[in-house]
Order: sequence, then C-alpha cells, then structure tokens
Amino acid sequence: MKIVMVVPYFYPHTGGTEKYVKDLSMSLTQAGHAVTVISTNLPAEKNAPAEEITEGFKVIRLPAINMFSYLPVTRQKFDLKMLEGYDIVHCHVPSFGFLREVVGKVKQPVIVTYHCDVTVSEKYYGVAIPGWLIKTVEATSNVYARDLLRKADVVYNTTKTYADTSPVLGKVKGVRHIPIGIFHDHIDAMQQKLGLTEKDKNPKQLLWLGRMAGNKGCDYMVMAMPAILAACPDTKLVVCGDGEEKAHINSLIDKLGVRQSIEMLGTVDFAGLVRLFYQSLVYVFPSINRLEAFGIVQLEAFVNNTTVVASDIPGPNAVMDVGTTGLLVPKQDPQAIADAVIPLLKNPQRAIEMGKAGRKLVETKYDWKVIVEQVLDLYKEGLTKKGK
Repeated sequence: MKIVMVVPYFYPHTGGTEKYVKDLSMSLTQAGHAVTVISTNLPAEKNAPAEEITEGFKVIRLPAINMFSYLPVTRQKFDLKMLEGYDIVHCHVPSFGFLREVVGKVKQPVIVTYHCDVTVSEKYYGVAIPGWLIKTVEATSNVYARDLLRKADVVYNTTKTYADTSPVLGKVKGVRHIPIGIFHDHIDAMQQKLGLTEKDKNPKQLLWLGRMAGNKGCDYMVMAMPAILAACPDTKLVVCGDGEEKAHINSLIDKLGVRQSIEMLGTVDFAGLVRLFYQSLVYVFPSINRLEAFGIVQLEAFVNNTTVVASDIPGPNAVMDVGTTGLLVPKQDPQAIADAVIPLLKNPQRAIEMGKAGRKLVETKYDWKVIVEQVLDLYKEGLTKKGK
C-alpha cells in the first residue's frame, strides 16, 4: 500500500506524536509499504529541508507559523492534490487543522489516530492558570474534535482507559485501541555497546526523565523526596530534562533542602538515556493530566529492565501489568509516591524482578512488528468501507 501520514508537527520538532509517526512509518516501510509524511516546517528556525528521504520514507514539510502554542497554520491552503495516488490517508490529531482540510474531501479512507484530548495545563512556569479559562478552551475544542472525528472512516487511540474517559472519544462510535510500540532491538544494541549488565543497576537511584512541563509532575517527585530520604537516606534522584518548569523545580529543590540528594541533568543523547534507564532502580512517572495519553517512557524503562511507579491516570495506567511490572499511585500525591518507592528501595531485588517482567511484557505486547499488523488491519477495514 501507499500511505500518507498527515501530522501537525514532525522532526526536528520533538514530542510523543512525532516519535509515534516516525516509528510507525519505519515499521510500515519495513513491512514493504510506501510511506510519505506531510507536516509543517516548524520550528522554522531549525531550517529542516522541504523534502527529504529518512529511514526509508519521504517527508514533506509545508511552510507554516504557530498561531498559538501547538496550533500550526500553513502559509497557504492545503492542496488536496498532494494526496492523489495514495491508498490511505492517515491523520494524527491534535491539532485539527490538517484533518479539517482532509476529512470528507478525499476518496481514500481517512484513518485518524487520536493522540490526546486538548488539555490546558493547570500551571505554566509555575503559575496557576484560571479554571474558567481552562474549561472554556477545552470545551470548545472538544465540540470541534467530535464533529471532525465522526466524519472519519476509522478512529483509534492508544488505550481503552483513555478513550472511555475522553469527552471526545466517549461520544464517537467505533473507536479502536492500538498501543504504541517500541524498537527494543535498538535499545538492546546500545546496551551492548555500553557494556551494561545487571551489576550496573544502582539500588539507590531513582529516575525522573522527561520534558519539564507542568503536566509532567516532576515537582511531585521532588516533593516526595523528604519522606523517601527519611526512610532511605542514601537515595539519589536523577532529574533529566529541560523545559519551562526547570526554574520552578530548582527553586522547589532548594526550598525542601534536598539539593544534596538530587542530580540535575539537561537533555541527554540516546546513549545517555539508555544508561540512565538501565542504571536506575525505579523510574517514576508522575504525570498529572490528559496530555499524557500513554507514556512511551514506561516502555523505555521496561526495555532497560527498570520498574515503573506511575500516576493512576487514564492511558498511562493501561500500559503496565500492575503489581508485576510496576506500581500505580494517585496523581499529585507526593506521599503516595514515597509509599510506593520506599519498599522497592528497601527490597531492590523485588524492583529488579519487576523490571525484568516489564522487559518480557514489551517483547510480547509492544514490539512494533506486532503493533504494525494491527494498524494494517484498520487500513484494510477503511478500504473495505470505501469499497476498495
């Protein structure tokens, strides 16, 4: 098949949707299909080429500007002729601009991956956002999204728990659920290159890794540290990442007096990421809202034989095998994080066994070779609906 992926942002813009589209495109290409990604050229200052071939598939970047945060607008009307000759048009949302230009206007089946609800973070740069503004923006977006999705041929997201609680997907019929995959062989190769073995696991090291944004909950991990240190004084927390909340996090660390037990790192390369995941006893994933619809970082931890303590929120709570590969805690609850982490620090062998179970889970459920076949089944369903 010839498949065109239509996505608001793509590399060098980085994020979960971009990674998903790249990995799915690679998997489809490896399975013998031809893939083109159409996106915007944002951020424009990165000067990414208008067209290129990467990882076996073609990328086309259209000139665009950011109207608001995460709302790209192309500088000219989307040309539907670009989609001629493809068998499948696969749109990724949010944002919804490209889907609006495509759905109901092309002969091909339109498949939509709904990555998450439009969610306004409760705070920005550590400052609370008014509740009325959050509700207004989200409600308006939800009405718009529901209208567009009902016109698509097939809609799917990554977990049932997220769909069942979504104000959008909960009112769209026939939504399917296909999890995100991971190329664990790439991580395995880096582990071997770095010479990592089980002896490198640090039984006193916790890890928080991600973009420092309000929805990621890094501050709740930091706020859990006094209780953790009271029970396990030698514990070290590695905080890895950058973003608008970094100054707030640093201020909080000093306020709580836990600077000596926290190592702050910026962004790291792939080798550094693998090393950090592999060496840590527990990866803590305390995200707080619906911008986090899956949490592929859980899979990255599992591949590296590291157990996860995650927030019990829709989406992320469907990824692990609770009690076997990781633990869930109430969101925005530092004491609950501490209560989950402390027993693992006191019994590191249990944490190590949970990490190994996570590795097995990835190999059986989250391998891209398994996931891509599920996506192809939805493509075939879409073609059938169109009588093709």
